[in-house]
Amino acid sequence: MKKDEMFAVVKEISGGSRMVAMCEDGLTRMVRIPGKYKKKMWVRPLDLIIIRPWQIQSDSKADLVYRYIKTEKDTLIKKGKIPEVMIV
Repeated sequence: MKKDEMFAVVKEISGGSRMVAMCEDGLTRMVRIPGKYKKKMWVRPLDLIIIRPWQIQSDSKADLVYRYIKTEKDTLIKKGKIPEVMIV
């Protein structure tokens, strides 16, 4: 994970390739799925994702970078890589 990226958990799907996510820094951001991932990455509530906050409006908006599948999420939890507030 790069320094400008962070973990988040999807709270709700808003439609139109947008969702609301709770981020590891405690803020709730509107996350969008960029065009190159729209048909490749299907996201559901409570999924663990990596986001990249926007340079402008960084406290309220972000782009989706990666979605972890269940086995990847379980491995990260066992290794202690995910902050305690993110574990659902």
